[in-house]
Amino acid sequence: MKTLNLLLIILLLTVSYTKAQDTITGKVLDEAGLAIPFATLKLSSPNDNTPALVKLTDQNGVFKLQYNAQQKPSLTVSYLGYASLIKVLSTAQSNLNDTLRLSLKPQENNLAEVSITARKALITQKIDRLVLNISNNSLSAGKSSLEILSMAPGVFVNNGVISINGNAGTRVMVNGKILPLNGDDLTNYLNNLRADDIESIEVIAHPPAEYEAQGTGGMLNIILKKQSAAGINGSINAGYTQGRYAGTNEGVRLNFKEDKTVFFVNYTFNKLKSYEDNEINRQYVNQPYQFAEAASYINNNTGHRINTGLIYDLSKTQYIGLDYAGSFNRKTATSQSVATVDYPNNEQDLRNIGTFPVGTKTNYHNIGLNYNITFDKSGSGFQLLADYTSNKLTKNSAAYSAFYNDSDVRLSDTAFRNTTPGNASIYTADARYLKVFGKNNSVTFGAKGVSSVIKNSATFEGLEDGDWKNNPEQAYRYDYKEKILAGYFNYTGKIFNTDVKLGMRGEYTTTSGNLVTSNMLTETANFNLFPSLFLKHGLNKDGDNYLSLYYGRRIARPSYNTLNPYESYLNNYAVGRGNPYLKPSFSNVYEIGFTLKGKYSFKAGYQNDKDLVSQLIKIDEQNPLLAIYTYENFGNNKNLSLSVNVPVSITEWWESNTNVEIRHQKINTPDLTIGKGMVALQMNHDFKLSPKTSINLNAFYLSNLIGGNFLAKNLVSLDIGAQHKLLNNKLLLKTTISDPFYTYKIKGTTVYKDYSSKLSQRRQTRTFNVSMNYNFDLGKAFKSKILQKSSEEEGKRL
Repeated sequence: MKTLNLLLIILLLTVSYTKAQDTITGKVLDEAGLAIPFATLKLSSPNDNTPALVKLTDQNGVFKLQYNAQQKPSLTVSYLGYASLIKVLSTAQSNLNDTLRLSLKPQENNLAEVSITARKALITQKIDRLVLNISNNSLSAGKSSLEILSMAPGVFVNNGVISINGNAGTRVMVNGKILPLNGDDLTNYLNNLRADDIESIEVIAHPPAEYEAQGTGGMLNIILKKQSAAGINGSINAGYTQGRYAGTNEGVRLNFKEDKTVFFVNYTFNKLKSYEDNEINRQYVNQPYQFAEAASYINNNTGHRINTGLIYDLSKTQYIGLDYAGSFNRKTATSQSVATVDYPNNEQDLRNIGTFPVGTKTNYHNIGLNYNITFDKSGSGFQLLADYTSNKLTKNSAAYSAFYNDSDVRLSDTAFRNTTPGNASIYTADARYLKVFGKNNSVTFGAKGVSSVIKNSATFEGLEDGDWKNNPEQAYRYDYKEKILAGYFNYTGKIFNTDVKLGMRGEYTTTSGNLVTSNMLTETANFNLFPSLFLKHGLNKDGDNYLSLYYGRRIARPSYNTLNPYESYLNNYAVGRGNPYLKPSFSNVYEIGFTLKGKYSFKAGYQNDKDLVSQLIKIDEQNPLLAIYTYENFGNNKNLSLSVNVPVSITEWWESNTNVEIRHQKINTPDLTIGKGMVALQMNHDFKLSPKTSINLNAFYLSNLIGGNFLAKNLVSLDIGAQHKLLNNKLLLKTTISDPFYTYKIKGTTVYKDYSSKLSQRRQTRTFNVSMNYNFDLGKAFKSKILQKSSEEEGKRL
């Protein structure tokens, strides 16, 4: 409740801030009297040349400044291709009612460059994506790419999790290549990628047809600056986290170029320890008992990741590359559990005390080949990608427990263990051709093939008279094969003064699941079309007020792990189980939006999911004390949403971004219907204390959440961070306090037929974090091409 009050106070401050300094408004113009958008303003005191304030004019050349007029500070106005203008601000000027007009004169030796770049706006809206142009933007100086993402409207970063318009699961690309990273690996990569090396960031809320139909989340594409000189560059990072338990992460990135050859290598290592405390209370309508459990988990995670490769320029217009990515993770989770079966009618109660360790080992390998050629200056070209992916996963779970009656008499012991190894081999190839013609028209044609072979097996053993004995009735072997052949095209152009992007993707999929031990075979073959349509229509001359419309069809295929009919015992009363009969889920998404002044956005959307794949928590019909955690096609899901994104400059040193989303979700299944409204509020506040020091506050509130048949109550999160730059902004020191008031606690209820279960869960969310990132250049800087993958979506399903 304290955190919620803090959020309300911050929101009130955002709305009702009252100025205590002198204020001046102005407009920056060129010789012809035309506005100069996004000119740089630097406010300095007379005795100090270091800028106390750096700001940009808006896209209409307008600015508003607050300053101490008694100090008579100087205002420097600059823009690429124009001579800088310096003006001293006095008290008299602060009282002017008219807008101050500042005219810049072009530099005589740079007129040609001005005509090309002078009108490039900070934020531009393309037909299917929003582009944040941050090149030569002083606001991005010294920041990491993870920090700069928060400048993009509708993009939020919370505890390293990136979302677009409130939809989590956002994928990140660099120069069109989806990064095969998640979690801490992705956070470390983006923290090490400097904003100074970025040309622009593309926000793709709804991916068009050239991208995989798989998944309903959006994409972010980071475009790096084009540099070509030979040299070496890289970065070193290290971090330390302290909650109840400590953790560390380290990494190094190195790029080297000589003549036509580029070599790169990246390595990261993390070692983390955390905890989780659960309390579960189950209520039964038609059973003579109730159930309660308290369990504490200790989690350990150690991971190594390496990515290395070689790129060779065959000519100025074509190159070929080969790269390797490997990930090696070891995870253990050991729980101590006390479960009680209570008979209200004075029958004998039962108590179970046990230890339940789980260990997971993953070895991931990927080898990729990449060929690119450009045919003309307009950008027409051809691309060929091929990948081989191998993933070996071994999971071990066990149970050691004892049963007692209400008189604390030991009744019996149980001990069992199981092993579920799995091997995956995936081959992918993707080819696409882009033809650009005219000023505003282009066509893309492409094809992709995927072949996946997954082999899973399991062994079960029980402890009898001191010896482990195999139980063949519970053992199994499951082989799964999947092939996808896809073709797609996109047209981009302008029709009746409206930007249009029309795409169609067709996918023919065959699957075969063979449960060898039971001689059970399931086979499917189907063809599906995935259309997409983007429309954008300007409402004013400048084009910064516009309407947008989107429709698209997407597919969500089950992960390979959920298709595996494994059983993993969480304890004596709960088991995880795979489902080889899962079908893919299909989504139809509709969205209409209005954007004001190029930054304030208002959107309304509707999404209909058929055969939604979600986790279902149910009870065993034969043994109601056993809870089964599995995945099923949960029914139909309908979402109505309204969202508003408002970026506000409260003062010269205080920037804020507020996103509000209202959603109503309704799930229909054969067994139950769930309908709920939801409100999500996220606020990011950035306080710039100096050009090198800043403080950031990120707050998040979610009224409730539906996950399968689990209904979570409100969630509140707060993070406070500070950073300082040293050594010409090459060294970045950061410290963050996450969830300082310990408000991020998951509470909710599971409903299933005549059974309900209440969950209360705490995790290691309150942490203190410190990190160091150092970027170095030995020789001249250069840009290494990013090798794209044809297997990114398949890799995410592992």
